[in-house]
Amino acid sequence: MSGAVLWGTLYAALLGVLFVRVRTADAPPPEPALPAPGEPIWLVHVHHALVYAVLAGAPLEAGLVGGHAAARSAGAALCALGVAGYRLAGRTLGGALSPLIEPRPGAPLVTRGPYRWLRHPMYLAQALIVLGAPLVLGCRWVLGLAVAAVAVLVARTLVEETALARRFPEYRRYAAGTKRLFPFVY
Repeated sequence: MSGAVLWGTLYAALLGVLFVRVRTADAPPPEPALPAPGEPIWLVHVHHALVYAVLAGAPLEAGLVGGHAAARSAGAALCALGVAGYRLAGRTLGGALSPLIEPRPGAPLVTRGPYRWLRHPMYLAQALIVLGAPLVLGCRWVLGLAVAAVAVLVARTLVEETALARRFPEYRRYAAGTKRLFPFVY
């Protein structure tokens, strides 16, 4: 098996673990999240578009211009850590998980699991994924989109924190004791 095939297989496996959801047959599907009036849906669309552009652009770049061997192992480690963190954060959120900015109606403020240490561990996980995924395939040009995706993630956290503080009176106290995105730093 050639190196490119091996890295491509690893990339596909990581995306499979990221995107494939397994639910028991008796588990009801989650209620669709509906945007609140005035919610900045454009930010959600930009965020998702950039993440998908990175994930689709990396194999496209690798196929068109080839990949560079440098940093593939580091990219795989970042991406795998991101996928694991994403799944853990999503499982911890449970029914409170929403693709939108406003919290789901009736959902509690989640402060357990990785949310004990970070207010947005799922976004940290997404940042690791979008920075690591292109490196797995040896891509360099797509990293520009990855940097833009991380910038949008940071902007989204700021908007989301306003929504969380509005919904949960205890959010400010929680926020004062936890970092936003990066442990011990921010």
